[in-house]
Amino acid sequence: MNGYASADRTIPGQAPRTERLTVAALRRALPLRLWGGKGCGDPCDFCRVRVSSTEIEYEVEAQLDGERLTLHFHTRCHDAWKTECASPEAAASGPRGQPPPA
Repeated sequence: MNGYASADRTIPGQAPRTERLTVAALRRALPLRLWGGKGCGDPCDFCRVRVSSTEIEYEVEAQLDGERLTLHFHTRCHDAWKTECASPEAAASGPRGQPPPA
């Protein structure tokens, strides 16, 4: 981990995301940096349940389709996301979001 999560930390130019990411989009997300700390009340990008201030939250700065975004996870959901990204279905889609070779 690279420090503490901050509820007011944002990536420059990043607008708050309101739509839910699909499983396919989460599989394509390339993690760049990780923070851990108290939950900031945002919904978990894996299970969609809010991460309360009494829970540990992982914030992942990631790149998805050429854009940077911040993903929020419960610790157990972060583990599940990492497992999902390593699944055979994710591997079949090619290296992290690239279509399979023709």
